[in-house]
Parts: sequence; C-alpha cells; structure tokens
Amino acid sequence: MRRGRIRWLFAVLVLALLAAGCGSAGGASDSTELKIAVVGPMTGDAAQYGQDFTRGAELAAEKINAAGGVAGKQISIVTFDDRNDTTEAASVAQKIATDASIVASMGHFTSSTVYAAMPIYKSNELPLVVISASDPKITEQGNEWVFRVSPTNNLGAEAMADLIVKQLGLKKIAVFYLNTDFGKSEREYFVARATANGGEIVLDEAYQPDAKDFSSSIIKLKNAGAEAVYLSSYYSDAVLLIRQAKDAGVEARWFASGAIISPQFPEIGGQAVEGVLTSRVSQGESWDAVAAEYRSKHGAEPSPFVIYAYSAVQAIAAAAQDAGTSREAIRDGLAKIKDLETALGPLTFDENRQAVYQSFDYLVVKDGQFQPWQP
Repeated sequence: MRRGRIRWLFAVLVLALLAAGCGSAGGASDSTELKIAVVGPMTGDAAQYGQDFTRGAELAAEKINAAGGVAGKQISIVTFDDRNDTTEAASVAQKIATDASIVASMGHFTSSTVYAAMPIYKSNELPLVVISASDPKITEQGNEWVFRVSPTNNLGAEAMADLIVKQLGLKKIAVFYLNTDFGKSEREYFVARATANGGEIVLDEAYQPDAKDFSSSIIKLKNAGAEAVYLSSYYSDAVLLIRQAKDAGVEARWFASGAIISPQFPEIGGQAVEGVLTSRVSQGESWDAVAAEYRSKHGAEPSPFVIYAYSAVQAIAAAAQDAGTSREAIRDGLAKIKDLETALGPLTFDENRQAVYQSFDYLVVKDGQFQPWQP
C-alpha cells in the first residue's frame, strides 16, 4: 500500500515537472501577461537614459493595455539595470534570457553593452529590440533575434557633416569622440563625410568615458584653428568639454551627436551650451501626439529615447498580436512589420532588421531647450 502511494506521488511529481518544462519553451504562452524586459543604465552617470527607456515603454504599455492589451494579455514592463557596463550587461542578459516568463527584451544603451548581450539572447532565442545603440554593424551580423528601431549613427553623423561643411561653409573642423564602440564608429562616419564634402579635420581627439579634465585637449584645440567642433559624446561629457573650452577662450561653433538630446543637457550646461547644434530623425504627427501624452504625465519634454522605447513596445505588441505571443512568434512577427504606425511614424524593418529612416531634422539649444533650427 505504501509502495503504491509512493508510485502515485512520484507520477504526480513527474507530470508537474513536465508541465513546467513545456511552459518554459518560448515564453509562458498561457500567462495573462506579455512580459517585456527593459534594460539599460538605471543607475550611475547615464541613468537619465534608463529613465527615458522606462518611461517610454511604460507609457506605450499603459495605452495598449487600456485599449484591451495584446491577444488577451496585458503588457507588463520589467526593468533591469546593466549600469552601462559590458560585464553587467552580459550578466543581466543571462538573467533575462533564462526567465521563461519574458518574451522579449529591449535596450541596452550603448553599442558595447549590446554586443556583450547579443550572443546570450541569440543562444536563448529571445528577441531583442535595440532602442539607442547606434553602430550599424549590430544588425549586420546575421543575428535573426536582434532588431533596432533607433537610427544608426552613420545617418546622424553624415547629416551633421553635411550641415557643417555644405550648409554653413565651415571647413576646419575639430573632432572629439568617446573612445568606445559608439564614439569610434560615429567619428569614422563623420570624418569620412566631412572630408568628402571638402572639410579638413584639424584635430582628431579621443577621450575616455570617465574623463573629467579636458585641459590638455583644449590646449590642442586652441592651437588647431578650428572653425567648428564636432562631439561624438553623451550629454554629461559634452557639457564638461564645452564649458571648459569656452572658459579657456575657445570661440569655435559647437555641434554634437544626437546622443546629447536630453533635457539634462541644457539644464546642466546652462549658458555654455546655448547655440549647440545637433540632429534627430524627422518628427511627425505621431511623435507630437506621444510627446503631448508624455508632457501631461511627466511635465517635461520627451527625449528621442522615450520615443524609441515607446515605438519598440508598439512593434513588439503588433508582432505578438499578428504572429503569436511566444518568443519565436514575436521574432517572426517583427521581421514582417511594414509601415506600422508608431510614435516614430510608419515603421518598416529592412532585410537586416533595421528600421528604415529617410530624413533628419536639426535642433539648436536656445533659451534653455532644444528647438528646431532654422538656417
């Protein structure tokens, strides 16, 4: 009798384990939630970007859920902090990818952290939607689990080179760039386009992400005779460099990567960053509508990273609605997206799973905020 009871209990345990195992493949398809991971720098110097990711994703999820959700499920946003560190990014990606309840991930912030995480998502068959990392090569490596809604840095860098040399006629250019995958890649595209346009690079200066004192580089800048300075930077280091250069008497015009676009840039930079020019993808009615929602909720203007995160959630939701809510189905659904109406406007992924962009707008810091630039 006791032996029979033991056999019965063992059979129940085996069935329970089998059921759990079946539920883990490709995500928990029987869940009432569609769980999406948002990963980026939630703490540290780049935490503003992580906050933008989270707020954009949550705003999109709230709107989609209020309209009935996706395939009978409510979107749940779960945030993870990779501290903008490659080792931590790999560790966090492993945690996300092995959680069977998560059906898609979006992030990380920089190209370096994306490269650290990509192989982990692929080996665990979890779709990743990149929302800021801009190295074009990210989606050119045949990894069918990686998509990107944000623009590649060659587009913005080339747009800025055209503005500086062709439109403004400034020929002597100094370049400062972060010594990271992002900085080196963007610098490469900018220099190639600027020189092709007839510009001359009179100073080409890399700096480390933790740099705080630019005095030696500024001495070189003062001796270079630059008419324009282009920065492949984030907002915090760009503010430091510009302020120190102006305090030292540098009078060149200043231009920067779209990565500086954050309310923090004019807020921290103050008068020193007035007149700085940058670029972003062209803004349409859909962007304006989401920006109004964001202002109503948070009392501030959204950065492009808010819009990218919002659009990524829209893309994942559309893929799940059309193709199914498993990881594989979402990946297949994303690959088929064409002219999906998002906060960025109509979204289409090309053969490399990169969002297609046609045009850029220029912005200038004026009266303490980013405003459209008029020639």
